[in-house]
This record gives sequence, C-alpha cells and structure tokens, in this order.
Amino acid sequence: MPELSDEQKAHRVARFRKMVKQRKWLGGVMAIVGVSLVVVGVKEDNHPMFFLNGFMFFGYGLYMVRQAKRALKNLS
Repeated sequence: MPELSDEQKAHRVARFRKMVKQRKWLGGVMAIVGVSLVVVGVKEDNHPMFFLNGFMFFGYGLYMVRQAKRALKNLS
C-alpha cells in the first residue's frame, strides 16, 4: 500500500471525526428512545417487552456515546 500524503491523512481523520460525532448523536437519540420505551411500559400495565427493549436501547445508546467520547479523546 502506498504511503499517504499529509493531506490524505488529514482528510481521513476529518471523515473519522465526523463519523464519530454522528455516532455520538445517534447514541444519545437511542438512549432517549430507550427511556421513552420504559415510560410507555410503565403506562401500559408493566408490559415486559417494553421494559426489555427500553433497557436494551438505553444501554446500547450509552455504550455508543461512551465509545465515541473515547475515540475522540484518542484522536486529540
């Protein structure tokens, strides 16, 4: 594989940062959806599938946010 120029490296890093920021936003949205599913589960007579899906969405959303923050910190 040929060596990358400084411009190509900077372009790849910029694209990666953009992707990580989008992942951070999507993780936040998924966490909010998870909380709202848990709330719906409480209002719908403690429906267990809403609880399960809500906790899974919330957990994965927080994981995505944490992972994105770590990736951005390592880039700096």
